Amino acid sequence: DRVRVAPALGRSRDKRAVDLLLEAYKPRKAHPRETLALTEALGLSADKRAVEPLQGAWDYMRTADMQMEGELPGHLQALRLRILEALARVGGPEAVAVLSTAVNDADVRVVAEAARGLGILRVKDSVPALQQLAAKGGNLGQTAIEALGEIGDKRAINTLEQLLTGSDKFVEAQARYALYRLGKKDMLPALEKALLGDPGDGKAAILSAYYLVKLDKNPGITFLDEQARKPNSPLAPLAAEALGKTDNPRAVLPLVEAMSSPDAPTRLMCAKGLSRLGGARAIAALKKLRLDSNVSVRAQAILGLADWGEFD
Repeated sequence: DRVRVAPALGRSRDKRAVDLLLEAYKPRKAHPRETLALTEALGLSADKRAVEPLQGAWDYMRTADMQMEGELPGHLQALRLRILEALARVGGPEAVAVLSTAVNDADVRVVAEAARGLGILRVKDSVPALQQLAAKGGNLGQTAIEALGEIGDKRAINTLEQLLTGSDKFVEAQARYALYRLGKKDMLPALEKALLGDPGDGKAAILSAYYLVKLDKNPGITFLDEQARKPNSPLAPLAAEALGKTDNPRAVLPLVEAMSSPDAPTRLMCAKGLSRLGGARAIAALKKLRLDSNVSVRAQAILGLADWGEFD
């Protein structure tokens, strides 16, 4: 029950609800699934009182990691990431201190989560470290590039412009998005042009459209909407997934329309996206998806509804 109810309590941001979460938070003793759910809930609460217990949980994880010589079991690795995510949502000097240390961790996933958090909190002191990470490519490089865009420090412009000189279309899209966030408005036409013809398999166009939706630009929403509604298209699930990750409320309607797709993977991504975005329209759509013919879609819809306090 705690696993089910915790996220909804956190989202409520009610003082009494947070009191209950703090009282129940015992990372050293509780079941791993319960601790994961409570950690997420404390982050969603954005309550500054959560910083100290989250910091304590991080210190405990560091001790456990040293004792196990970097061979933490999967549930503890997941908890490390969840703690950093929660600290980024709560913020404050103590959270920044943990994230700034974690960006030098040996685990690439931890580094990426710390970089994302530093971007969310717009920590300008982290720009030099993020500039180094931006050149690494892959998921870590993407996270660092996006964080530089979030922070908005002009020192990052030269590093990002250098990334445009390569041949990786994914990195180019990432750099253009970040440069636009840094005031380089001439990056927008190139992002839009990428939607017209992708010489690869279309994934680079999906990424460009994703960034356009994050910038609240209509061409991106139109493109992803069209792709998500194409039956039997390998790009349809990717388009639906991209819409859900934009955190743009305008992405809800395209997801609602795409959830009538005959393809279960697309409907599953619609359910995940609607669960993340929330809102009255998303909740209504999830209530329909919990009756879906596919068990995975039904399960995701039920989980999403529970996250928003819808248990009936």
